Parts: sequence; structure tokens; C-alpha cells
Amino acid sequence: MAERLQVELEHRVGSLVVRVKFVLAADWTVLFGPSGSGKSTVLRTIAGLLRPDFGKVMHGEIKRRLVDTETGLFLPPHLRPIRGAGQTAWLFPGKTVRENVAYGMGWSSHPEDQNQVLNELLALFRLAALSERKTTELSGGERQRVSVARAVASAVTYDGPGHAILLLDEPFTGLDGALRDLLAVELRDWLGRWKVTVLSVTHDVAECFLLNAEVIRMAEGQIIEQGPVEHVLAGERERILIELKA
Repeated sequence: MAERLQVELEHRVGSLVVRVKFVLAADWTVLFGPSGSGKSTVLRTIAGLLRPDFGKVMHGEIKRRLVDTETGLFLPPHLRPIRGAGQTAWLFPGKTVRENVAYGMGWSSHPEDQNQVLNELLALFRLAALSERKTTELSGGERQRVSVARAVASAVTYDGPGHAILLLDEPFTGLDGALRDLLAVELRDWLGRWKVTVLSVTHDVAECFLLNAEVIRMAEGQIIEQGPVEHVLAGERERILIELKA
């Protein structure tokens, strides 16, 4: 598989030293680990929201440098082929759901193409019936769905399909379990059509297996293991099954 993102960084956060080195090559990779293991620090560095103490981030097969502390290179977030959404939904309160999701789209000169993508996303995230509502009228779960849908819309339309990396920091927080599972699978399949590479964060073992993702397991700022979910988290799944039977 082609390398889509290379990350090598070291950064101190309080008493924790985050020291990681990995390559993204799979369609969907999950950073898995307990709270405080450094997962969000990695995402913030890739997004350009955090300048690492040491390291580099390179994008694509041509290894375009986004960060290189040796040369002092640090591209600001708006110049990076990176899009993302976190656990907090930051939306435009005076705009409708449709306007929020559509924000940032613009790769095509054909409005009908944009409308098709937008309508598909509204349907996928179960927002079609809410499309003309102002975001101030939404519940917390609905706002979260709008936030993730907007990030997805921006990723698939960035400079044409297949060019952006999508970062998702526990994107399904606060959603009903059944809806969360349904959205995760449908979103994975939909993004596969657009060749968007995803790096997401979770501490939910079930979510990793549901996505059938590549997993980077972290603990205390270090990468413990990287590989297919059935190998990396086999022990975690067995532990949960034993607990359920007890």
C-alpha cells in the first residue's frame, strides 16, 4: 500500500513525553489507547495545532513536508491537506445545517457535483430532515453529526478526491450506540469511494473491530504495536468477552 502520511515526533506534555514514529498506508487507521496516552497530541501535531519539540510530518508519496523541526518548517493549518473534527462541535450558529456542512466545499466548478456530495452526506448522517434548521436548534448529538459531516465534506472536496487526510478525535461521542455503529460502517464505506485516508482516535475496542481498521496502539506516549485490529487488539477482545460471560 502507498504511504499516505509519515509521522515522527517527540513532544513533552507535562510529565508525559510523546515519542512516536509511524506511517499511514491503510484507508482507516485508529489511534487506540487510554486517556492521557498522547493520542490527541499526535492528532493536534498533524493538524498544525501544536508545534512539536522535535519531528517531522510528511504527506503523500512525494513526501511533502508539513513539519520539519530541523529546518524550522511548520505549515499553518489552513495550508495543510488535513481536515478534522473533534469531540466538541464548533458550528456557525446563525447558519443552517446545510450551510454548515457545505462550508469549505469548492473543488468542482459544477454546482451540481457539490450538491450531490452535500445531499449524500446529509442523508448519510441522518440530517436531511434537519437541513434547514439553525444549528442552535439542534441537540448535542445532532450538532456532533453536523460537525463531522462538515469535516468529511471538506476532506472529499479538497483539491479533488484522494488528496486530504481526515482526522477524527472520538467523532461519535454522545451518539446513540446503534446509530454510532451504523454511521461508522456507512462512513467508512462512503469515504472509501473518495479515497480519503482517515486517522481517528478512540478507546473503544468494539469501534475498532467494527471499522475493521488498522490499529496503532498507544500507552504512556509510546506506540506499543501497529497492525490489523484482529492482531493488535485480540487480547482486549478476549478480555471483554470473558467479562461479559462472568
